[in-house]
Amino acid sequence: MNQFLDALGRFSARHRWSVLLVWVAILGALLGVRAVAGGTFANDYSVPGSPSADGLAVLQQDFPQQGGYAGQIVFHAPTGAVSAQTAAVNTAMADVAKLPHVIASSSPFATPGSPQVARDGTTAYGTVSWDVVPAGLDEQYLADLDAAVQPARAAGLEVEYGAGAGQIGQAAHDLTSEVIGLSCALLLLLFMFGSIVAAVVPLLSALFSVLAGLSLVTILASAVTFPTTAPTVATLLGLGVAVDYGLFLIARHRENLDHGMGVVESVGRSTATSGAAVVVAGGTVVVAILGLYVSGVPFVGSLGLASAIVVAVAVLAAITLMPAFMGVCGQNVRAFKDLRAARRARSAGEVPDAVSAAALIAAADAAHEQSPFARWGRKVSNRPTPWAIGATLVLLVLCLPVLWLRLGQLDAGTNPTTDSSRRAYDLVADHFGPGLNGPLSVVAQVPAGTSPQDAQILLTGLQQTLGSTPGVAGVGAPAINTDQTVAVLTVVPTTGPQDEATTDLVDHLRDSVLPTVPAPTYVVGATAGYVDFTAKVAQRMPWLIFGVVALSFLLLLVAFRSLLIPVKAAILNLLSVGAAYGVVVAVFQWGWGSGLIGIHEQLPIPAFVPMLMFAIVFGLSMDYEVFLLSRVHEGWVRTGDAHRSVAIGIGGTAKVITTAAAIMVAVFTSFVLSTDPTVKMLAVGMAAAVLIDASIVRMVLVPAAMSLLDRRAWWLPRWIDRWTPNLDIEGTAHLARLEAQAEHAAGDSASSSPTGDAPAAATTAARADDPVPATAGTTARSIAPREDH
Repeated sequence: MNQFLDALGRFSARHRWSVLLVWVAILGALLGVRAVAGGTFANDYSVPGSPSADGLAVLQQDFPQQGGYAGQIVFHAPTGAVSAQTAAVNTAMADVAKLPHVIASSSPFATPGSPQVARDGTTAYGTVSWDVVPAGLDEQYLADLDAAVQPARAAGLEVEYGAGAGQIGQAAHDLTSEVIGLSCALLLLLFMFGSIVAAVVPLLSALFSVLAGLSLVTILASAVTFPTTAPTVATLLGLGVAVDYGLFLIARHRENLDHGMGVVESVGRSTATSGAAVVVAGGTVVVAILGLYVSGVPFVGSLGLASAIVVAVAVLAAITLMPAFMGVCGQNVRAFKDLRAARRARSAGEVPDAVSAAALIAAADAAHEQSPFARWGRKVSNRPTPWAIGATLVLLVLCLPVLWLRLGQLDAGTNPTTDSSRRAYDLVADHFGPGLNGPLSVVAQVPAGTSPQDAQILLTGLQQTLGSTPGVAGVGAPAINTDQTVAVLTVVPTTGPQDEATTDLVDHLRDSVLPTVPAPTYVVGATAGYVDFTAKVAQRMPWLIFGVVALSFLLLLVAFRSLLIPVKAAILNLLSVGAAYGVVVAVFQWGWGSGLIGIHEQLPIPAFVPMLMFAIVFGLSMDYEVFLLSRVHEGWVRTGDAHRSVAIGIGGTAKVITTAAAIMVAVFTSFVLSTDPTVKMLAVGMAAAVLIDASIVRMVLVPAAMSLLDRRAWWLPRWIDRWTPNLDIEGTAHLARLEAQAEHAAGDSASSSPTGDAPAAATTAARADDPVPATAGTTARSIAPREDH
């Protein structure tokens, strides 16, 4: 893989303008197809094979007028009675019935004494059902709906959209978050690199990859149902990893340039080493996210698929587009002071090849070992036990709130009051009770051969049984199909959709009440569907954890040929994910500081949030594990000193990893500006996870653990070693081949020279393991680069 990536990097750098034009053409084509044939996004929480899905299938087959996806049109009279505008309301609901995809539309004044009119007479609601998920309908459809209800608004009534109707045309608007996140990333990159060119290049690559990835997702949405939050989650993750991958590549590229390599050679080496780590880390993230299909829930799986597509495109951009950008920029990615030093070296006639690459690497290792991060790593390594115990205790304390985790659904009551769905929710809750915002539907199949009189007795008894059940505020009259085979009864709970008591009511109806009815029955509706959704996700969560941890274990086993490194990584990553869960529970479920991000209620945690967080956060943790340990392993292979290799690895990567983590935290945190509470949860949870992982885990627990393990960290039983392939992420073997080729070329040159002494001396220096003293005049910044680009 390293040889292929080296060749790919060199090709992209040499043919930089052609590669850039290909990327521009591909992006333009994707944007064009997206505009013409792009699909829409919709939240479909149905779980195949669940009781609610089975009941809905019965309705769609035998009673389609009662099937579909329900919504409410809420009418409120600011003054007087809403019945004074009966004609306007009837006209509005009749116009709504004419819209595409509407199965049925019912006015609150269709029958005298309708329960759809509040007792105080100021508020009423009409019901609408669609044959598609309303959230998948676009802004133009919302405009058509506004036009349909205009007669009621013209009559002075306030008209709001509740339930499914409130989800129409609600596209995510993430531009502000994206601008803030990218601006913070630019500032951090400028601070790290001291070069505007080096800072801008990863951002340009990130923009290309995220736009291309999101276009692919939107095009695929014409065939696959993606959730409405899929573009936001994919953008949130895609921006973070794309900038980080570009950062890792350009950091290694600058290091190579400072060692005197030419641009094309440096790009190839960077792609072969850091690029290989990007491929492995990015592949781990993609596979971990695709593991969400283990949930058995299409909603969760497709959410992971959208994010995986964007991450995969980010990896492709990192190994093709980034090398092209680096080729275009040439030496200008270096800091200004380094460029100035290089010019002075060229003016003085210093020859870049006067010192071997091995000696320069040794000098770089010595510099890494003296960096502040390496000194911190040695401080932890000198007393690993207390540091490991202290850091573990901190993580365990952060994990404690998970014991009180409550999975549930979010309703429109958590939306901002600027949304029509929230205003409709409040009107219904105030005038009809909170349960009407999440009504349940009980579907009853009348046994074959039952007479109409016996069917009526059966349904009347069912209505009475449901009405006497604790937690039920009211039961509507049975609606039966023309064949007298299927009936539907609307059950209004006393509590709102997100209340735990409503979930308990659904379970009680299914487990205790309906089994006493002498007919097949089902509890359906949005609330019942989400109960099934939550149960399914919770049931499959252990399988996801097992699968992702097992995959990560095998990856690290192959990558580093060690048995204890994967075990350590799995334990530490699980601790960091658990700590992130604890932060989410404390902020959103307990309300600690949630007002600062616009959440003023204590919320349950949607079931898919912990599952999605686990897949993403574990994958990102593996990113940092691979980048750090690949440099540690590189030092271990070169020096054979376990403690020194940790110092080299931390000194060489900590600054980059810390900056990368800070960028991710900034990007993720910027998405708390979203109005969607679910996006806020993901933003806070993922930002906390990255912060915890990059600080407590990477800077304390990893050096402590590596010190405690010592040489045993790289132990692998012989019987495992025999069948384990050698992945060689850091490209040690590939770099050794290049060094051997250089020495062979130098030997050929020496044999043709009159004396042949100088190349032999250079070869001896190339094999030296000791750091080159700073007085030798061979520090990285004193080397004048070759201009081979």
